[in-house]
Amino acid sequence: MIDCFFYFLEILSERASEFDAVIIAAFGDPGIGAVREMFDIPVIGLAEASMLMACPLGRNFSIVSFSTRLESWYRESVEWHGMQHRLASIRMLDAPFTDVDSVQSELENMLLELAHRAITEDEADVIITAGGPLAGLAHRVRDRIPVPMVEGVCASVKMAEALCALNPVTPTAGSFRRPARKPTSGLSSALSDLIE
Repeated sequence: MIDCFFYFLEILSERASEFDAVIIAAFGDPGIGAVREMFDIPVIGLAEASMLMACPLGRNFSIVSFSTRLESWYRESVEWHGMQHRLASIRMLDAPFTDVDSVQSELENMLLELAHRAITEDEADVIITAGGPLAGLAHRVRDRIPVPMVEGVCASVKMAEALCALNPVTPTAGSFRRPARKPTSGLSSALSDLIE
């Protein structure tokens, strides 16, 4: 995971001027704070965008996803974003699946059952379908769930579009301002230039 993150940073540092915004396409929003400090464009995470989009739709939300292994990471993300007071529950499946690319089709009925349990047992007003592999599921099954559903990929793309339209200034104060320059070693030249 760390190697992938550095690879992502290297590519982004080389090509950041080509983009208007960046989406961290993993529901736990790994490294989002660091990426925001490093780049002058909006950086959006699937988890944060989903939770913020859920807020106007109800007083609380439940996160539904396909693997219990992700639950603690998702809970940490909720807490990092300061949204624990809006969280009704995190409901995760503990069922095998053949391939992450087919998780929607294989587990759709079980995911819907989890969503219904979150609504009836946890009193969730909104259901968030968490994780890139569940992209499109919320839209496809929305008539089978009696509360609004939010899906991370769609929420983050819409948030990116909105932030680009707002054209915010680059922060020079606050927690996402660029940190002081520091020496590096072993990084690509573009990433070293950005940090140094």
